[in-house]
Amino acid sequence: MAELAHNIGATDGDGSPRSKDNDRLDDTEAEENLLLVCHDCHKIIDNPDHVDFFPPEKLREIKEAFERRIEMVTENGGLTRTAALRIGCLIRGSLAMASQREIAETLLAVNYLGLVETQRSGDFTCRINGSAGGRGFWDAAQQSIDDTIAQVRQAVESGDVEHISVFAIAPVPLLFYLGWHLDDKTPTRLFQKHRDQFIGWSWSDQCGPVDFEIVASEEDASAEDVVLICALTSEVIRAAFPSAVDGAPVIEVRPVEELPGPNLLSHEQTLTNFADRWRAALAMAEARFPSAKRWHVIASAPVTASIEAGRALVRNIHPPVTLYERTDVAYEAVIVVNE
Repeated sequence: MAELAHNIGATDGDGSPRSKDNDRLDDTEAEENLLLVCHDCHKIIDNPDHVDFFPPEKLREIKEAFERRIEMVTENGGLTRTAALRIGCLIRGSLAMASQREIAETLLAVNYLGLVETQRSGDFTCRINGSAGGRGFWDAAQQSIDDTIAQVRQAVESGDVEHISVFAIAPVPLLFYLGWHLDDKTPTRLFQKHRDQFIGWSWSDQCGPVDFEIVASEEDASAEDVVLICALTSEVIRAAFPSAVDGAPVIEVRPVEELPGPNLLSHEQTLTNFADRWRAALAMAEARFPSAKRWHVIASAPVTASIEAGRALVRNIHPPVTLYERTDVAYEAVIVVNE
């Protein structure tokens, strides 16, 4: 399970890592110089090619950081126990999915403790195979999500899981579909994969939060179709709309004083702001277009916003929703929810 290691080597010579610093210690066997590490990490930090990347000061910082986390757990239960729900798909032929290490590091950074007692209650993994244009892809992908969510619900109902952390990579319609399955009864936190490798899946507060506004068509009590647009990652091209929604009223949620872009959603408060505006947009659709028999969602949005958009949909109250995927030619209807 673990090995006892020395920060500064206990003996002199090339075979004793960081031993050049041992004149700074009176006792190399003292507790402050000892580390408890797994076999793999022991090999990495003591490897001659890596030793310069792990000077004594850095190893002490890592050790002290973990000690502080252990103190939080044992003294006042300061870590939130959470189960990771991770979803991945093929991107250019390779599986894109958060690794267990990325998840562990992200959770620890926000004082979350990942559940690891059993595979059922600690790590829910959904691998979506095939490519978005492939035969039967959307049906098979929905089934994979259904199967994973069924495991999550079973763990929640049994009391094994009381909090969920979501790490997902998938096409927008599937993320909306995932959100539609996630209820508000179980506390859930969404994490965003950022392009900046130093941020990874963690939220950043380097830029201030972004607000959103709703732009809507005039009221039309007789409209049977309503288009809901979410333009966050890029502009939604209206010229590419399918003929089925020609002339339908439109309600759009877009950033205020910001252009849509891939880095728009870096601050977690931005996600909260979007979720509030999106729910307001759905309420507006109900009020302005009471005869609508179907909503059409066309979105260019990051992972977490797509999931939140799906979570806002209320079963058996809101009308059926058709979700669209952008192709080279136009937006294509691929999934229907709430039907």
